[in-house]
Amino acid sequence: MMSKVLLFIMLVVFSFLISCSAPSLSYRQDALVGAIRWDAWVGDLNSAGLEVERALGPNQYHYRAPFYSKEISQDSIQCRGATQDIMDKEIAYASDAGLDYWAFCWYPPHSGLDTARQLYLASKHRDGIKWCVILGTNPFDYDTDAVWLVDRFKEKNYQKVLNGRPLVYVFPSAMTKPHELAKLRNLSKSVNIGEPYIVVMEFSVKAAVAIADSLQADAMSAYISWTGKNGEPYDPVIPRADSLGWEGYKATGRKVVPWVTTGHNTKPRIDNPVSWTTVSSDGWVSDGTPRQIAANLSNALRWTMMNKSAVESNTVLMYAWNEFDEGGWICPTLGDNTSRLEAIKEILK
Repeated sequence: MMSKVLLFIMLVVFSFLISCSAPSLSYRQDALVGAIRWDAWVGDLNSAGLEVERALGPNQYHYRAPFYSKEISQDSIQCRGATQDIMDKEIAYASDAGLDYWAFCWYPPHSGLDTARQLYLASKHRDGIKWCVILGTNPFDYDTDAVWLVDRFKEKNYQKVLNGRPLVYVFPSAMTKPHELAKLRNLSKSVNIGEPYIVVMEFSVKAAVAIADSLQADAMSAYISWTGKNGEPYDPVIPRADSLGWEGYKATGRKVVPWVTTGHNTKPRIDNPVSWTTVSSDGWVSDGTPRQIAANLSNALRWTMMNKSAVESNTVLMYAWNEFDEGGWICPTLGDNTSRLEAIKEILK
């Protein structure tokens, strides 16, 4: 008969092996988890839509195209998520995985790039996931657009933090002026909505502190950890950069929203450059596995739990839902490949 001591040792070893083989499921607590939406997947509704299709055109990149894509030929693809049915499916995927909100990069009305935002707001399923805005990504009229946005603040599906403050990210932060955000704050307060919780997104501690002070922002974060060279492995390069970033921002004494970089494989944009940014030929990291990406999210949630004072908003932001050509995505891809989202679901649910 097995002794109690031997049984105890076996249980300890088994528990250790389980903890090493899978991300912990115990760190979510009540933290909010969001994901960035970069919605250029609109085809000829905007020239950017045609550029990203060209970037993902080569057959070697079709695996990372969105689930609603159509392969035209071996080296040609259409990626056009511009229908209500597609948006409703995206909402269902995100809700099922346990995501709390999408952070939509702002694009002006009637630009074509606002299509996903409009489809989301028109969806009868929109309460399946909340939303917030990332200002600065395109011109924002702090008179007319701000009035529209504050009206959205009033709605239950706009993401709030700290007992009712509308969550607003700003990127690139240097383009936004202090008096503009002051106008948004005053407008929000004038209709008895909580003052927006402003989070600046920057790539370095120095820039984040300077701009956060200038804009009187509430917290600092980053859009992505832009790091890695020549196809270095996702793990440990990206998770290490993310965690060092959180610690660096925290060390300033400011509040932090931890970010989770799900990838930085920019090869499509290296091979087929887009007009709005430049990527160096060596500036890419190999794809991470779904489990590695989920483990990075788990690390962020654990860090949030252990640093509640610094992360007063109790939220984490993932890069990204649909940065397919730049290298960060968790949205299902061609063939309804949900492997990344399923791994994240294990953490969130």
